[in-house]
Amino acid sequence: MRTAEVGNWTGLALVCPRTDLARLALRPEVRKTGIYILVGPSETATSGMSVYVGEGDEVWSRLTSHDSNKDFWTHVVMFVSKDENLTKAHVRWLEAALVREIRKAKRAEVYNGNEPTGGKLPEADTADMETYFDNVRLLLPTLGVSVFTADVAPKPDPTGDTNEIVLELRWEDARAECVVRDGQFVIRQGSSARVREVESLGDGARALRKNLRDAGVLVPANGNPNLFRFTQEYAFDSPSGAASVVSGTGLNGRVAWKVKNEGISYKEWQEKLVASEASDAS
Repeated sequence: MRTAEVGNWTGLALVCPRTDLARLALRPEVRKTGIYILVGPSETATSGMSVYVGEGDEVWSRLTSHDSNKDFWTHVVMFVSKDENLTKAHVRWLEAALVREIRKAKRAEVYNGNEPTGGKLPEADTADMETYFDNVRLLLPTLGVSVFTADVAPKPDPTGDTNEIVLELRWEDARAECVVRDGQFVIRQGSSARVREVESLGDGARALRKNLRDAGVLVPANGNPNLFRFTQEYAFDSPSGAASVVSGTGLNGRVAWKVKNEGISYKEWQEKLVASEASDAS
């Protein structure tokens, strides 16, 4: 069981394996109003995770109910407020925002059957909850729940650099661009992927491609029956996973992806960077 906080934030996160719920019950925070995410494995989602998002006036009563009637989850992440200022209206808004953004990213299986409405909050409360939600998004990847797509907007930099690496992959007619950001490989909207899959393509990559088609991330490209088109930005946790989806074959992504406008592989670019930093250090 772990806790996590952000400086000057009234929120508090708790992470607990399902096998340790008896210990979690001893903590006073679980009697507060809050939101929670049940997390379990997934064989098809890019993140490898399935989730259920919920809220409650007393989180513990909801968890005991889910322990009885939901089998998929292996651990829970919950968020409450240290100053007890979260209300039922607040957590309903947060629940709706979480479900909406996780579904939008399409990196995890979402077990919520309905789309939470969230309701309306006064303007000041909405601003407070937007800040709270930003901190939830910040903490979740550090707690092992990587279900969002990294922000692919260029980050401001006083030197004029955008702090992003753009990769490209060409495989037969397929053309894809990928932004490396926050440890994720985000394929850009409008990139294409090959329809044909080789017989040796692994079951995991084959299932992922099907999942992306079913989710509407990959759709037939206009004017070319041999290609799919990415309808949105989509994040992968490895360059090889991204490359396999684009090419329909198993590839070493560090070699297959090339740094745009430089003509070298991502592997070569990393090696040059490591060598340069080692030289500067010495």
